[in-house]
Amino acid sequence: MKEIGNLLRKAREEKGISLDDISKETKIQKKYLNSLEEGDFSLFPGRVYVKGALRNYAEAVGLDPAEFISLYEESVKPKKVSEEKNQSKEVKDKKTSPVIGKEKKPLLPVSALVWIILLAIIASGSIWYRYHQVYKGEVKIPYSGEKYVDEEENDEKPVDSKVLPVDEPQNTKKLTKISGDNLEISFLLSGVEQKEIILTFTGNCWTRIEQDGRLVEEKTYRSGDYKNLGDSTETRLRLGYPPAAMLKVNGFEVTDLNHLTNPINIIIRKER
Repeated sequence: MKEIGNLLRKAREEKGISLDDISKETKIQKKYLNSLEEGDFSLFPGRVYVKGALRNYAEAVGLDPAEFISLYEESVKPKKVSEEKNQSKEVKDKKTSPVIGKEKKPLLPVSALVWIILLAIIASGSIWYRYHQVYKGEVKIPYSGEKYVDEEENDEKPVDSKVLPVDEPQNTKKLTKISGDNLEISFLLSGVEQKEIILTFTGNCWTRIEQDGRLVEEKTYRSGDYKNLGDSTETRLRLGYPPAAMLKVNGFEVTDLNHLTNPINIIIRKER
């Protein structure tokens, strides 16, 4: 993992490019770029995001994206194979472990068994006799109709007349669909300080992105690419083939795109 990050950092420093420059060009937040150079991919939500970030970073510094994606897949593969070997070894050890036979305890002699049975019969008869004697002498208490009140439970403590303070509910983040048809869908994001939009592509999709009226990018994305958009009041997206795009807004996944086959406009506004 660190080998990949060292190669990226070396190429960037040789070209005299800063992380801020790459962040502006690729629209990837600086914290994710730092994570790539450190070889720590735990910040990314999944492997598809790592591959997309590697592809964009490599293109920005003039390297072959396919080579870095191949290096990443090779670095992940040995861990998986090692886990499978360890699991198969554990199963094999369990199967081949010798079974230690239990020592057979000597059976009780017949005379001891007879005495145990006799004692059990005597004990059962004694219990049956005592139960019936008690049952015969039982006297029912007449019901007087008065309700029994426990004096300790009846001693009520005075109720404090003061009003207890109630914590006001905090704002929770929410993504609300305002309007929508086959041509345009509008959403309102509330309860957040910053808006974060993640686009992940599973196929070819021409995309136009605008933030607060400013054109950010217009290009065709391919399978494995992803785009991370920072905070803005209004974001407008134009997707040429919606089923090839996965859209998340502050963790909320927009599922209205799967059934659309025509280009769609998506507007996402943040509540002020």
